[in-house]
Amino acid sequence: MTTYLKKHILQIGLLIVIFGTFFYNKELLGGLIFLIIGCGFLYAGFYIRSSNSRIQANGIKTQAKIIDYFEEESEDADGYSSTYYYPIVRFTDKNGIETTQKLNSSANPKKINQPIEIIYLKKDNEYEIMINSDFWKTYFPIIFIIIGFLFSGIGIIWLINEI
Repeated sequence: MTTYLKKHILQIGLLIVIFGTFFYNKELLGGLIFLIIGCGFLYAGFYIRSSNSRIQANGIKTQAKIIDYFEEESEDADGYSSTYYYPIVRFTDKNGIETTQKLNSSANPKKINQPIEIIYLKKDNEYEIMINSDFWKTYFPIIFIIIGFLFSGIGIIWLINEI
């Protein structure tokens, strides 16, 4: 997820600056914040959905084996830390090339040596990999989209009530 944000930080920052300068008013600030957060969730949800659709339409299904996990610590602003486990999978592509790669989705670290079904799309010498499950293909982006609509709706109602 952080790689998506890094790729699109300029667009998100520009959106914040535009909204901030256009609507700067202390009464409107709360609604503006909700609207910006909602737009961010909507953007992320539709981007993930589009990426998943592209991989699903053009990719190749295969079996992969989880061989290890990459452990990443993340600390929030309050100092609480969380540990995320990103699976490292090994699979053989359609050309017979055995590939080992870290997935971008966090998972349960107790599944080492278990096979999973993936869909991969080879672009140049890199693979875009998606776990072939309903949650990652459908529900994960929908969660972002729903949260985006909720936050945007709250922001719009707030702004309308203040104007």
